[in-house]
Amino acid sequence: MSVRVSPWQTLVCLLEAVGKVIGLLQPLYLAWFVDGAVRSNTPQMVLAVSAFTASIGLNWILQMAGTTARVNQMERVGFAFDKEIARITASIPTLDHLESPRYLDRLQILRDQQTALGGAFNMFVNTFNSLLTVAGTILLALTADARLLLLVLAGLPTLVVTRWISRWQAAAEKSSAEPGRLASHLLALGTSPTAGAELRVFGIRRTTRARLADAVTAWRQPAVLLAIRTNALQGACATFFFLTAAAVLAWMVSDALVRAVPVSALVLAVMLAGRLQNAGQSVQWAIASFTRIARITGQFLWLNDYDQQVRAAGSGVKAPPARFENGILLEHLTFSYPDADTPAVRDVNLHLPAGAVVALVGENGAGKTTLVKLLTGMYRPTSGQILLDDTDLAALDIDAWRASTAGAFQDHAKLELRVQETVGVGDLPRVHDPAAVHDALRGAASEDVLQVLPQGLDTQLGSSWTGGVDLSGGQWQRLAIARGMMRSQPLLLVLDEPTAALDAITEHRLFER
Repeated sequence: MSVRVSPWQTLVCLLEAVGKVIGLLQPLYLAWFVDGAVRSNTPQMVLAVSAFTASIGLNWILQMAGTTARVNQMERVGFAFDKEIARITASIPTLDHLESPRYLDRLQILRDQQTALGGAFNMFVNTFNSLLTVAGTILLALTADARLLLLVLAGLPTLVVTRWISRWQAAAEKSSAEPGRLASHLLALGTSPTAGAELRVFGIRRTTRARLADAVTAWRQPAVLLAIRTNALQGACATFFFLTAAAVLAWMVSDALVRAVPVSALVLAVMLAGRLQNAGQSVQWAIASFTRIARITGQFLWLNDYDQQVRAAGSGVKAPPARFENGILLEHLTFSYPDADTPAVRDVNLHLPAGAVVALVGENGAGKTTLVKLLTGMYRPTSGQILLDDTDLAALDIDAWRASTAGAFQDHAKLELRVQETVGVGDLPRVHDPAAVHDALRGAASEDVLQVLPQGLDTQLGSSWTGGVDLSGGQWQRLAIARGMMRSQPLLLVLDEPTAALDAITEHRLFER
């Protein structure tokens, strides 16, 4: 992804690794300086100081260039991943996934870890630099004194506990997903003007706050416990390493006192001891980072695979008819929502004649809205079929079919745009056509909504925007109906509870038209 986003920026990031290699040699230059001082070798001391100074300058320049490129690239890659996640989620042709707890939990994990995918390139470069530093540090340590190998071995427990920490991280992410969704929902309720009225009338603000606090606690508690357990293990590993380092350095000091070890080797060992500790932590960080990235990438790939599976299941290519001859026939149509115990629609057989107006009447929960969404291809039948002039809806290009339909839905969207766009998006090619919008408003008996708006079609809707105007529930529904009237000759026009929020006079006017 990084190379695809910006190849040159990716190459510049590698300069940081070159700077790391140059910086690795600094302890060696210092050891040369000490050795020259002990032997009163002035040329060696001058050469060591020059090399040390040059390495500091080059290291700083290269790391600044590489780090700047890496941070910029991280933002670009993160944006590319966020854009791809949004595209996949929005382009899935059906609505089933938005009512599946399993899907929503996985999406919540991606949201909670949304910086991880963008930071994947950053972590990769950091890991590469860290492993390069580790290899160089170990090589320098072995050239200084073989006993420093004991410090390398003392860092191995850190690698062992990394596997445990990775498993704990995965469990924490999974257990926090559902509470995280609940916390987001309760927060949205508390900050919504619509819900705010009910919270105050029924006196449940305190109860809602308490539930929000509990949800946030349940959401963040796994991460807190993970941090405690992780810090305890890492602290134990660090203590073991420093005890080992103290013993090894004491051993080398005793040898240096009897001149069995050169002073330069002792100086190099002291400087490398801390670096070896950092090396162990770097390897642990690298493993943990790759594990985390692999886990989050797995969620992303699952999302992408889900999109492909849904598309493959309904990959019809036929064009819808130009006009109906016989109409729409439902044969033994059954549909169940994800994880539901009983079907929402069971064994429905129905003929909708071409050119006819058909009213579906039933109790709440009888499945009328579900049937509307099945007809528009928002859901796919669990069993049975929908025939359009003897052609199965599943065989049609779903986007082409939807372009041939229009309607207003019970759970209509409140699009906080200009009125022109709020209505006009019902037919995108004519979204900026004022005449078409006026015709749609007339067809929906909603022209008088414009009379109370300060700027007519140019009025910004939504009080949360500067200069925006809020509407009543009935006014929002009337604009939604007008949006459904934008397509002048649809093959199928559906009106799902179109007058639920309208007063009796407006309802009568709408049905008269």
